[in-house]
Amino acid sequence: MSDDKNTEIKEISQLISKDFALQGLTAVMHTGDCRNLEEFKIYLTNKIVELMDKNYDLFFKALYRIDIAEEKLQKLFAVGNKDFVPAALADLIIERQLQKVEFRKKYRKGEL
Repeated sequence: MSDDKNTEIKEISQLISKDFALQGLTAVMHTGDCRNLEEFKIYLTNKIVELMDKNYDLFFKALYRIDIAEEKLQKLFAVGNKDFVPAALADLIIERQLQKVEFRKKYRKGEL
């Protein structure tokens, strides 16, 4: 994996960990074994399942902290089949964190 992708995964993981930790959900993320975003998504999906089972309220507070659009969450939970929800949430979390990483890169380069 390229250093840029590895760095990107680490940045995303750190952002997610920080947002979850602020809600009292510690030791949520690590990237040690994730070689690409797909592996990271699988890892995050498994963590989401675990968090939804154990700390549903805190997990949703963390989603708001991550700043996932409420309308996206409403659409996701309005669907009858809930089996795909954790993977879809992982996609939304990764998408939002990638936006934050890109925004910070542009800010540092003075492009904003």
